[in-house]
Amino acid sequence: MNYVARRWIWSRLRQPIWGVACLAALLLILGGCSLGGGSGSSTQTNELALTQIPWCDSVSINFIDSSSVNDNSITNWSAVSNQLGFTPYLPNTLPKGTCLVLAGGSIHDPIFGGHFDITWNLPGNVPMSFSEAPKRAGLGSSVQCAGSTQQSKTEICLGTMGDTGITIASTESASSIQSLFQSLSPNVDWLPSDTNQQQATPSPTS
Repeated sequence: MNYVARRWIWSRLRQPIWGVACLAALLLILGGCSLGGGSGSSTQTNELALTQIPWCDSVSINFIDSSSVNDNSITNWSAVSNQLGFTPYLPNTLPKGTCLVLAGGSIHDPIFGGHFDITWNLPGNVPMSFSEAPKRAGLGSSVQCAGSTQQSKTEICLGTMGDTGITIASTESASSIQSLFQSLSPNVDWLPSDTNQQQATPSPTS
């Protein structure tokens, strides 16, 4: 994903109200991306823990602290994980050949609270995005899915677990997403094991 596209996504994902539209836009952008870690067949059955899944490109973590005067950017997950105001739910494993595209969100937003966004690219170049925030009043526990109006063959599914509202967008089928939804677990460690090493290594200059 190029720098301009990444910056546009981050600017929109700061606001949870943009969540569904941004997920669809992100899937559209990823559809044209060649992501090194995402190659392979979608029929692979080997599963990896999320910490074993590599970044697709460079490390891309960006959380905004809305309580700061300058909306400070935080790139350390451990600095924000206990300040979201809700419990993140994620799959325990994903297919071998998956790579992590980006993760981020916001904390201390005076209106929305916190939110968490994370996107993987599954084998066969199949993007899957999660957008999570505090559960809104009136949301039931059943998972509701609908086709995206912005990206063909993309399903957007919304449901809740515990104190968390969860939106999943993917080109996977609605039934596959609903099945995945039921397997989500709280507070899954998702950060690739080599993240700190990559962040400590200066990026090559041209």
